[in-house]
Amino acid sequence: MTPYSSLAAFLAHYRALESSHNLSPNERSLLAEMENLIDSTGPEARALLDSDWANDAAGARRRERTERALRRALLERGALTG
Repeated sequence: MTPYSSLAAFLAHYRALESSHNLSPNERSLLAEMENLIDSTGPEARALLDSDWANDAAGARRRERTERALRRALLERGALTG
């Protein structure tokens, strides 16, 4: 996986791949790798990242914690450069 410059860039690419219906085999493989990284932060990580928690303060805090955990995991695995 090519390192991303930020968590926002990683998540934008993840969401673009996830919403696409015509993925190449390489893109499917990358999406699976990204999903594994996200899932490594906890069982509800993907659901929290894929949901809109803007109107729920407790949900927003959970999402922020999940994003911090994902950022740490990506940094440890060399998937983030900054």
